[in-house]
Amino acid sequence: MNRLLPAVLIIAVATAAALTAAAAEGQEPEDSTAGTVRQPADTVGYATSPSQMDVVVAISDSLIEAGALPFVLPSASSGVGTMIGAIVPHDDYIYAGPYYAMTVSRVEAPLVVLFGVAHRARRIGLEGKLIFDDFSGWKGPYGVTAVSDLRERVIERLPEEIVLVDGSFHASEHSLEAFIPFLQYYGGMKVEILPVLVTRFADDSFEMAVGEISSALAAVLEEDGMELGRDAAVLISADCVHYGDQEWGSRNYAPFGTDREGYEKATAQDIDIARSALEGPLSAEKIASFRDRVERDDLEWPYKVTWCGVYSIPFGLSVLDGLAASQGRPAPDGHILGYGTSLEPGRLPVEQTGLGATNIATERHWVGYLAMGYW
Repeated sequence: MNRLLPAVLIIAVATAAALTAAAAEGQEPEDSTAGTVRQPADTVGYATSPSQMDVVVAISDSLIEAGALPFVLPSASSGVGTMIGAIVPHDDYIYAGPYYAMTVSRVEAPLVVLFGVAHRARRIGLEGKLIFDDFSGWKGPYGVTAVSDLRERVIERLPEEIVLVDGSFHASEHSLEAFIPFLQYYGGMKVEILPVLVTRFADDSFEMAVGEISSALAAVLEEDGMELGRDAAVLISADCVHYGDQEWGSRNYAPFGTDREGYEKATAQDIDIARSALEGPLSAEKIASFRDRVERDDLEWPYKVTWCGVYSIPFGLSVLDGLAASQGRPAPDGHILGYGTSLEPGRLPVEQTGLGATNIATERHWVGYLAMGYW
């Protein structure tokens, strides 16, 4: 099932080995603000050192440039100007590395608003909240990425009933942590973040919450003379279908079966959802169609299709659309940059760096990844 080009892998592995050998890594001193800095939680799936990032990016770029990734899905046209938002995976770099690279590398803005998946929220019955952190910064391979002081200015404009400030929730959640090494790699330490985890908003509360945070963000961006793309961008954390009948907590996520035919039907479904609901100019109708395709109206089991971005995608895209409108821009225009799975292209050869996988990848357990940019 692995379609990687042998020549590309030889080049990529050689590059990776050279980079690893060249990396001289010392012990970083303890940060003096360690008590207020979010520390990495996943030190297996995500990079914690510059040399690991060098290897992941080198291999990812080699595959992208050689056209060696599966599911080539060029949009009808490419984005024009500066990217203002994106949908990015949050799975292990060993599987999803190229899809991070092809999205985050296009971010030019020094402020990135992050909308993430609150995985634990459903399990504890938490809904109707936007979860903010209270850290001064998030630790990554190159140092500490600062949390923007816009966070407090946004929170003070929001209704108290939709706000939860909980650093411990963020500290145990990996869906936004995944972005930090790539933001640091491409944007350096000038990039600041505003992290928000999205829970379920049922019925009319969805439009209310979207309207409130869109207005709050628009107000602070206007006060500071900040423009989408140039000064601020929105990244949405989401993996696509979680598929199979093995090691999914005793659940069966394989409606099409676990053979090659089932795999092809499931990936075709992912691609159709992206094409029909996420590609092209954003609209309330498209976002509603995504929710209709993917979401069940049930906190206990929210999925028609087991996309990890069942809440983060429609919420984040609605906010992006609202911000664009507030600045007199046309509706954000979505372009598929790439799609893959944990089976294709398969595991990147990065184990020599210490990176690994937090879960298996087989025909009975795999995940889909979408790299989607908005202009």
